[in-house]
Amino acid sequence: MRKLKTLSIMLVTLSMLLLSACGGAGGTTEGAKQPEKQEAQSQGTEEKKELPAFDMGGEPVKFMAWGGLPKEGESNAGDERLKRMKEIEQKYNTKIEWIVVPWGEGQSKIAAGALSGEAPADFVLMNMYLAFPSLAEKGYLRTVDDVFNFDDPKWPSSLRSSGAYKDKVYGVVENIDSGAGMYYNRTMLKKLGLTDPHELVKKDEWNWDHFKEMAKKATQDLNGDGKIDQWGIVSYAPIFARQAIYSNNGSIVETKDDKLTFTMGEPNAMEALRFVYDLFATDKVIMPNKNGSMADYEDTQAMFNTGKALFVTGEIWEAWGRKEMADEFGYVYFPKGPKGTDYTSPNPGMAMWFMPANVKKAKEKAQIYEDWILWDKLKDNQRESNESVFQTPEDVDVAMDIPTKNITLYHDGIGDVGKMYNEAIVSFTKGKDTPESAVEKMKKPAQNIIDSVVNTK
Repeated sequence: MRKLKTLSIMLVTLSMLLLSACGGAGGTTEGAKQPEKQEAQSQGTEEKKELPAFDMGGEPVKFMAWGGLPKEGESNAGDERLKRMKEIEQKYNTKIEWIVVPWGEGQSKIAAGALSGEAPADFVLMNMYLAFPSLAEKGYLRTVDDVFNFDDPKWPSSLRSSGAYKDKVYGVVENIDSGAGMYYNRTMLKKLGLTDPHELVKKDEWNWDHFKEMAKKATQDLNGDGKIDQWGIVSYAPIFARQAIYSNNGSIVETKDDKLTFTMGEPNAMEALRFVYDLFATDKVIMPNKNGSMADYEDTQAMFNTGKALFVTGEIWEAWGRKEMADEFGYVYFPKGPKGTDYTSPNPGMAMWFMPANVKKAKEKAQIYEDWILWDKLKDNQRESNESVFQTPEDVDVAMDIPTKNITLYHDGIGDVGKMYNEAIVSFTKGKDTPESAVEKMKKPAQNIIDSVVNTK
């Protein structure tokens, strides 16, 4: 189920991340300033300090990803990156090779390369939970903070945390432009006479209570047949639950005393799970998940996109699939819980570039990667992309700000912990369990898996 979910989502995410990595549009640890007050990620405007020129002697620099480079003429940004690629190929006497593999194969390619002694590529694009903890624990990945200067303000300010595992940086990306928030039907909101969430954000009142009340007013039987046909909220329950947990300053797993610990049974997380349970079972403002699988995700998208729901959880890239909606839509942070101090963006699908441990000439290849980036245009390209799909300046500001609030989640990569999490959430939201009993059942088994996979030293 995890692979089906990620495949359906990340194929779209890739197109944006690669455009970002190749000069175009926008691609799971633990913040609330308004977007206009949030300190932007500096991309650096000072003149670049390059290493002394070196000659690669024709040796290529290989990038492995699950999508291709932009084609010439597709976009100005893409054309600029292709032009820059040719310039650095000449400058360093090298060739950029772009290797396309199916999503998810980068992990197995790195593992096979570690055993054969030959790296499959110099940079491999992967989701965080495919890299952490398995590849990092086995020593198959190279740390990169010795080949990149992340103190340079041009890099994203959160990179040292979002690309790190056990305080060592492995993942690199020039611009973090993915993140999770909440979409809402602005047309329906106006018909119901409800306050726009952006107005509540300005007052620091966008919280669970206002969110629930709005969802209650939107949940209606419109044709009088005794069945709800307009919902306050639609969401695949495990996605909704993880956003609720982190919005209340809780966590699923967390490092404590140098040990990774299963923390979903702690008070803040349990308060969030009870909130989720009440929305499903007591208030009945969330459309029930019928299947307990990613088919529920597809159902929620269809319901929202056809104007039959007020809210749906969603990542930034999903705006591209809403451009054809008949109703107007908006984008805002997931509301704060009672224990929340900032809006959050728990992100299990963040993709970054990783260097296999056996890459040769890593410093030179890192310099070539860095030289390929059009640093002075990253933010402009990201804003232009967001402006092309979001419908108001406030929506765009939130889409620009959410990536600064990312909390990197990689519990999906720890044995069956991710699967156990999904099953527990589905169990109590379908009325087969309570939040307390569902968490209690997985608490010890989850910690045992974490200990055997991660806490081995």
